[in-house]
Amino acid sequence: MKNSLSLLIICLIPLIMTSQTFPLKYGIKAGWNYSNVDAIDDLGEKSGYISSIIDEAYAGLVVEKQIGQKSYVQSGLIFSFTESVNFIELPIFYKYNFLQNFSFLIGPKIEYIPDKQFNNNYFFKRRFGFSANLGLDYQLSKKWILEAYYSKAFVKQYDDWDLDYYDSKRNVYRIGVSYFFN
Repeated sequence: MKNSLSLLIICLIPLIMTSQTFPLKYGIKAGWNYSNVDAIDDLGEKSGYISSIIDEAYAGLVVEKQIGQKSYVQSGLIFSFTESVNFIELPIFYKYNFLQNFSFLIGPKIEYIPDKQFNNNYFFKRRFGFSANLGLDYQLSKKWILEAYYSKAFVKQYDDWDLDYYDSKRNVYRIGVSYFFN
C-alpha cells in the first residue's frame, strides 16, 4: 500500500509542475456519509452495520489543482463523523471534466482512526486503512460544487464487540458540497 501511494505521488509531481499556468484552488467541503460495514459475525458469516443517513457526516479542507484543459488533481483533509468510530481521511482524486459542468472522480483514500482503543467496545486492529473512490461532481458556480461518490474499503480495521461483528471494512456513500475561496 505504501509503495502504491509513493508511486502515485511521484507520478503526480511532474503533472503538477508542468501545470503552473493553471490556478490552485482551495476551500472547504462537507456532507453526509452513508456507511455499509462489511464484516463477519461469531460464526464467520457475513455481518456488519448499515448507518442511517442522519448518523454520519463529513467535513474538511479541499485543494484542487488543474493539470490540463479538462483534468484536475483534488485532495484535502477530511474528518468523517460516524455513529461510534471516527476517521481522518486523505483522498487523492483524479478529476476529469467530461461534460460542461460534470466531472468524473476516481482515486485512492488513506484513512486513519484517531479514537481511543476500546471506544464503546470497539477494538481497532489497524488504525490505517485504504480505499478506492469513484464518483461525480457538478459545478454549480465557480465557487460551489456538488459531489457524490462511493468509497470501497480494502483493509479490515476494527471489531465491534457489542454487535458481535469482526474484521470490519467500512464502505461509504457520500453526498456533499464544496466551497472554494478563490
